[in-house]
Amino acid sequence: MLCSLLLLITAGTTMAGNPDYSIIEYTGGITPATVDGVWTTEDEWNDALTVPISDNVTFWYYAEITIYSCEFLVEIFNDDTNDTGDYWQFCFDDSNGGGTAPASGDYRVDIVGHTDVVIYTGDGESWVQTTNTPSDIGLTWANSISASPIDSTPHWILEFTFIKTVALIPNAPPTGLRVAVYDASNSAAGVQDWAPSSDVNVPDEWGLISGYSPDPIPEGLTIGVMVLLSSVSVLVCNHFLRKRPRKES
Repeated sequence: MLCSLLLLITAGTTMAGNPDYSIIEYTGGITPATVDGVWTTEDEWNDALTVPISDNVTFWYYAEITIYSCEFLVEIFNDDTNDTGDYWQFCFDDSNGGGTAPASGDYRVDIVGHTDVVIYTGDGESWVQTTNTPSDIGLTWANSISASPIDSTPHWILEFTFIKTVALIPNAPPTGLRVAVYDASNSAAGVQDWAPSSDVNVPDEWGLISGYSPDPIPEGLTIGVMVLLSSVSVLVCNHFLRKRPRKES
């Protein structure tokens, strides 16, 4: 398993983003999620890779290979307020070209105030808002304040899925990825993002989906394994990619 993962991460891959924050896209053993903004069942996201952003924010990720949809769930454990300034944000560098500004083919999706979707594309210098609607890019999403198997205290949960070929980011990994949240009622925390402290305008600083696997995610996969295979920094060893962490209320 370790040798296979090493090949997935390194073979033929140019790391344009921040190599200290890279994950594998697992496609095996997946049961597609029901996009309703809650854990529809206790084990709905058990097949997904779990990536902590901070002590209070975690996202889950996998790819459903039948229609090649990318599936995310994001939880903000300490937020149960509905503010117009809140947002969820996803950035994609489909060609893994990196750079110091959003390039043509880079896409950004903002869900603002828990109600509105704004879609941007890069022009080589900055982000340009498009007229695309969620249906134009095969995007389905829902968010709610709800309890989860991770934390019994109700908090914001987002489910976000899109079909890659419809979303105009059809390439297989490596893919630059940035996931960020902002809680306007907790402005002191600032933007909480993966890769940490990355600039939304600088793809070189984003995280990476560095490879993919047709197998189910291994039980007990930790960031320690990823460190061993990717030679990432010791600091990242404190972040665990795991199945179903339990957060105490």
